[in-house]
Amino acid sequence: MQLKTSLTPEYLARILDLKLRARAVLEGALAGWHPSPFHGYSSEFSQYKGYVPGDDIKHLDWKVYGRRDQLVLRQYRDETNASVHLVIDTSASMGYRSGAFSKLEYACVLAASLTLLAERQRDAVSLAQGGLDMQAFLPPESGPLRTRELLSRLESLSPEGLTDLETLFAEVAPRITGQSFVFLFTDLWQDPAAISAGLQRIRRKSRTVALVQMRTRDEVDFFDEGSYRLRDLESGEELEVSASQARSAYLMAVKEHAEAMAKECSGLGVRLIPVRTDWPFDAVLRSILPRI
Repeated sequence: MQLKTSLTPEYLARILDLKLRARAVLEGALAGWHPSPFHGYSSEFSQYKGYVPGDDIKHLDWKVYGRRDQLVLRQYRDETNASVHLVIDTSASMGYRSGAFSKLEYACVLAASLTLLAERQRDAVSLAQGGLDMQAFLPPESGPLRTRELLSRLESLSPEGLTDLETLFAEVAPRITGQSFVFLFTDLWQDPAAISAGLQRIRRKSRTVALVQMRTRDEVDFFDEGSYRLRDLESGEELEVSASQARSAYLMAVKEHAEAMAKECSGLGVRLIPVRTDWPFDAVLRSILPRI
């Protein structure tokens, strides 16, 4: 991933309003990028669109070009209106931070950016939230009123409770409409097989699924040296560790978990996208947009 420095977490933390943060991230991510991320699969013709460099030439209408000497693309019904489903893990572990943003706060900025993009393209967007189960759901709608409501909901989210992604995903799946674009924001601190069971239900209802794995620098690299008292944010259990003694075993466990999770996602056709909360927002948003 090519990381730009203009929208680092430290820089974006100076902007207090979520909508302004999201707008800055969206504009940075889409700068110089022509494709519409949520378009591309239906067979029902809807309208023509003028060609611009970077568009997929497979939809060029050569008959129109022959008659008018004009390059146009054929767009289809589902290309003009898609459904975007945002699912955010709000369990207590998502409240951990080792920089300017917690995992949950970082995820909310990304989700808000996707919401603004959906509004710009007149696409419906929904929001599901929860940890142990689905605690709230806003059904898919489009327009400025839905955007304001969803951004307000994102600003009010707080991390609490336990994690059960299998149950959360299973409860979200029946709410997904049509062949939608689904973005799941979670730290994935659970058994990969259990997560996969819930993912299967969502994958069957969706066009594409992006599983955005939120982690902090500490969780990825661990600590180099020193003694620490670690506390599980969900269970409250505490453990005294020596970083030099525990680091090797910790990194091995994280590596094995990542490999198992990657295998499960590959088998389901789910895009697994590891994200760190110290990475620039615009580069991260661009990496999670659909690759059609």
